[in-house]
Amino acid sequence: MTAGWRRGTLPSARRSTRRVAIVIVGVVVFAIIIAEVAADVVNSGGLAGRVGAQTYVAEVIPVIEESTMLASTMHLVRSGTASLDRARLEADLARLVAGTSENLAELGTLGVPAPTPRSEQLLEATLAARADAARTLTGAVALAIGPTAFSPSSGSSSGGGSGGSTLPTSVVQARARAATLIIQAGKELVISDRDYRSFVSSLPRSSARSRLPASKWVTHPTSWRNASVTSWVAQLSAGRELQIREDLSIVAVTVQPPVVRITGLPTTTTTFATTTSTSTSTSTTALTTIPGTATSSTTTSTSTSTSTSSTTTTLQLPPPGSTSVLPPTHRVSVVLVVANAGNVQISGIWAAASVVPEPSAGRRSSSSAQTRSTAVRIGRLAPGASVEVTLSPLAVVAGDAYELWASVGTGSLPVGPVTSPPNGAGQTDEVKIKVASG
Repeated sequence: MTAGWRRGTLPSARRSTRRVAIVIVGVVVFAIIIAEVAADVVNSGGLAGRVGAQTYVAEVIPVIEESTMLASTMHLVRSGTASLDRARLEADLARLVAGTSENLAELGTLGVPAPTPRSEQLLEATLAARADAARTLTGAVALAIGPTAFSPSSGSSSGGGSGGSTLPTSVVQARARAATLIIQAGKELVISDRDYRSFVSSLPRSSARSRLPASKWVTHPTSWRNASVTSWVAQLSAGRELQIREDLSIVAVTVQPPVVRITGLPTTTTTFATTTSTSTSTSTTALTTIPGTATSSTTTSTSTSTSTSSTTTTLQLPPPGSTSVLPPTHRVSVVLVVANAGNVQISGIWAAASVVPEPSAGRRSSSSAQTRSTAVRIGRLAPGASVEVTLSPLAVVAGDAYELWASVGTGSLPVGPVTSPPNGAGQTDEVKIKVASG
């Protein structure tokens, strides 16, 4: 019985051994499959990372190139002061501020993540520092060319002095403040160049970072240090062409109905010129004999004619002592051409016109002529801009003489006639007119 029981257990032991072997083989195969899948996942992740990094580099290249191009504008402002007037200098600074701000905003709209958070922070810091420096530099230059830093005794020398003269304390303080701000802007630009180099180094080699352009705003750090900056501020402050100049002028004055003649002129407005012209006519008869050809000659006749032409001289403003005569009318409209002859934008501009009856010596005893005035708001004019303005008609009496006053200025609209130069920028002109009797 014992021997039979032992023989009965042998087949069961062999089956268990086979099951264990099968399970082990299955586990090994499953582990191999898992390992291969994991390797595929890792490899695909690395490929996706490289593609993403390269895409980011391709997207930021135009942003960096635009920033580098703005550096040329900054260099022009820094080194080209002698060749710039105020309008050009302010335009370049405005372009610099707007460009760096837009450049920074453009970076935020890329929509492509940086390979690492550090790379993103470094490039953003680079462009932000340049935008801050542009604003700081603009404020410093505005202070340097403003009235608080200007002194007529400073001359035009780069050092701001003339013959060892002492500048007022307020001028010295304003220039020192401007120099401090410019030095601060220079430091920000140096930091931005350093951050950009760190940004390039922070990118993985697989990102094709070698495609990124060089971007350096400060090529000569000494030009942003105290001695050089102080000299530049003195040059800015002493340049008369860079100082604020508000200048409004009346380019032309015309009236409707138009003037028919001007009396009291020292010379006539019409000149006559005599022109002599000579005409030559040629006819062929007989002159030269050439063997084998017909005989011909040339006769030349000359005629002289005299013609008279007239040249009319038009005067924008008749000279003092003259009177412009208008046709019979009861209303006169004044048309002015106003120009900004200064170097800064002028706001709050107005134009005005008035007719003031001449003293009794030039008036009829029965005249009912009265002083009439009109004014209109023009608004603002950029440097060098001009505008034509037609003012409301003014009532006049036929047969009477008037003083016509035309004025342009800034501030509140005038009430009544303006017969003297306005405060601040502006001009006043007088023209004597007479309305012909009907």
